[in-house]
Amino acid sequence: MLQSCRIISRMSLSAYVHLPFCTHKCEFCDFAAFAGLGHLETDYCQIVCEEICQRLGAKPPSDKLSSIFYGGGTPGLIALPNLAKIQSCLENQVGIAPLCEISLETTPHAISPEKAQGWLNLGVNRLSIGVESFQDAELSAIGRDHNRSQALLGLNQALAAGFANISLDLMYGLPTQTLSSWNDSLEQLFTLTDEHRQIKHFSAYGLHLATQSPLYSRFPKDSPEYPQEDDFQDFFHSLVEKAAAAGFEHYEVSNFARPGYQSRHNLSYWNNSQYLAFGVSAHRYVDGVRSSNWRSLAAYMKDCLGDETWEEITPPMRMKESIMLGLRLRSGIDLPAFEAEFGVNLCKKYSREVDKLVEAGYLECSDEHLRISQRGVMVSNSIISEFF
Repeated sequence: MLQSCRIISRMSLSAYVHLPFCTHKCEFCDFAAFAGLGHLETDYCQIVCEEICQRLGAKPPSDKLSSIFYGGGTPGLIALPNLAKIQSCLENQVGIAPLCEISLETTPHAISPEKAQGWLNLGVNRLSIGVESFQDAELSAIGRDHNRSQALLGLNQALAAGFANISLDLMYGLPTQTLSSWNDSLEQLFTLTDEHRQIKHFSAYGLHLATQSPLYSRFPKDSPEYPQEDDFQDFFHSLVEKAAAAGFEHYEVSNFARPGYQSRHNLSYWNNSQYLAFGVSAHRYVDGVRSSNWRSLAAYMKDCLGDETWEEITPPMRMKESIMLGLRLRSGIDLPAFEAEFGVNLCKKYSREVDKLVEAGYLECSDEHLRISQRGVMVSNSIISEFF
C-alpha cells in the first residue's frame, strides 16, 4: 500500500491553505498563528481567495486537486461561509477531483455538532484533531487551552456527525511527562481506536522547541521537568510497539495509519512532489521553485503575492531533497525509481555512507529499497545528514 500511495501522490496535485487564527497561542508553537485577531478573519479569507485567483488565473494547473489541507492556526475556528468561499475559489481555479482528500485541522474544543456537520456538507472528509495528550497536567504544562474531557467531547461530536476518517495528534517529551504517563496516553488512544474504527490515523511528535519558545519561561532547557534524553528512546519504542499491536502501520517517522489510510497530502511532501500553498507564511513548490509568503500577517494582507523566501531547486538539490524526504518514509527510497528519475545508482554514489550505516545497523539496503532501520529511526536526522 505504501508503494501505491507513492504512485498516486506523484500523479496528483495538492494544495495547502494556512488559516492562522487561534483562541490561544500555545507556548511551544512556532507556526504563524495569531490569537486575538479573529476580527480580521473575513478580510483575510477574501485575500486568500485573491491570492488563489492571481497566482493561478494566468496559468491554471493541468491536474485537479487530489488533496486539500486546511492547516493553521486553528482552521476549526473559521466561519463556514469563509471556508466555503476559499474552497469554491479552489474549485473554480484548479478543480477538485471526485475522490479528493480534504483535511481540516482543529483543536477538539473548536468542534461543535453544527460545525462538524457543516464541514462534512462542504466536502471535508478528513478531520485532524490536536489532542496532544490525555493528561491534564501535561496539557497545562505546554499551555494548551483544552483538557482531556474537552478532547473526548470534541472527538465524540465529530464521530456523531459522521466523520469516517479522523486523525489524532499526540506529543511526547513534554514537561512533567513520564514514561508511565505516556504509556497511559497511548493506552487511552488505542482504547479509542478499538472502539471507533473511524480513527484511521495518528501522529506522534517529539517536542521540539524554538530558541525563543515561551515555554522556556516556565520550563527552561535544563529543567528536570523534561524527560531525560534516554527516556525518548523508551517513549518511542513503546509507541511503535503499541501501534503495531493495535494494527497501525508506522509509515513515516512520526505518522501511523491503518492500512490504506496514510495521509495523501503529507505523502505529497515526502515524495517530493509539487504542491500549491496559500495564506500567510505558506510554503509552496511549483515549477522547480520553492517559495513562501510573508510570515507577518500585516505584510501578507498588504501584499499576498510577495515572497519572503524564493529558491530555484536545481537537479542536484532535488536529488538531495529526494534522499532526505524518502528516508523519512518507513518504506524508504525506491531505488529503481530513483535511478530512473536522476540517472544515479544511489547505493554506488554514496557507497561509503551506505556501507557504514548498514554495517552499524542504521540502514537496510536491498535491490529495491534503501530504508532506515527500526534502530535508526530515533536518530534519523543524523543518518540523513550523512548524505549531505
